[in-house]
Amino acid sequence: VAGFIGSPGMNFLEGAIDGAGEPVFVADGASVPLSRYAFAGSAPSGAKVSFGIRPEHIAANSGMDWPFSMKSKVDVVEPMGSDTLVWTKLGAQDVAVRMPSERAPNPGDDVTIGFDPMRASIFDAASGERL
Repeated sequence: VAGFIGSPGMNFLEGAIDGAGEPVFVADGASVPLSRYAFAGSAPSGAKVSFGIRPEHIAANSGMDWPFSMKSKVDVVEPMGSDTLVWTKLGAQDVAVRMPSERAPNPGDDVTIGFDPMRASIFDAASGERL
C-alpha cells in the first residue's frame, strides 16, 4: 500500500539489515544507521528488506545535520511547478528528492542528501510486512 499512496510515490531501496551492534540498512555501498527507527520487534539481522522513504522526507543541500547524509550526483531534474523532483542515487539505487523549485540543482551537480531514518518504512522483502 505504501507504494500506491501519494504522488510522487515512495522510494524503495533493496538491501538487508546488518544487526551486528546497532542495526544498519546496507545496500549497494550505502549504510543507513537505524538506531532511531522504531522496529515492530527486534531488528532482524541479515533479513532482506525494502527500505521505503518518501521524496519529501529527503533533503538535498539543506545545510542541516541529518542522522543520515551522503554525497551524491544529480541525474535528472523534473520541474513540477512550485516543487521539483531531483533524481539522484543512494548507493547505486535511484532516489527521488522533492524540493522547492527555486533551490533545485542542475543535472550533474554534486549534492548532499540527508534524512531521518525515523521517517522511513522498512518492509520484509519476502512477505511485504512492515518491520
